[in-house]
Amino acid sequence: MSITIGLSNCVTAINQHKNAGILAASLVAAGALGGWGISATLVESARAVETMRWDAELAKLPLDQAKAALVGSYSVTGTDPDGVPYSGTKVVAISLAPSGALEFDWDDGTFVGVGQIVDNVVAVAYAVKGRTVIALMSINPDGSLSGNWLRRTDRGSKGTETWKKKT
Repeated sequence: MSITIGLSNCVTAINQHKNAGILAASLVAAGALGGWGISATLVESARAVETMRWDAELAKLPLDQAKAALVGSYSVTGTDPDGVPYSGTKVVAISLAPSGALEFDWDDGTFVGVGQIVDNVVAVAYAVKGRTVIALMSINPDGSLSGNWLRRTDRGSKGTETWKKKT
């Protein structure tokens, strides 16, 4: 009962105020903006927690099991070192070699590479037209990989790629 009376008194006081409409609109706007800001912050916090959870789960796995979790076929999108997006989607297949290394096969053997997991990053080395390429791909919480690659002759320029597992 006291809550109803208190709320009733507040509404009466606002109605008696000359600029009640402006005050009400300001309160609604502040609430909406504050809610959006909190929502955006919580989304980023949730992503960070999910990433930490994935990292923690991957870190708990023995290295062989972590590698096995990456085995599969991925669709690849990205940009060349000059920032131009690839035309069409590429495909990379990840498999385990008898040696225990990760093997990478782009576009049905056009390029072949070898890699290793270090923390939550997959480091990959391969050659394209006689040029050494290194890719450092972060393992994302959703199982995709994303990162940069560079060639020895690109003078520090980096291409980007995102690998999404095909289902």
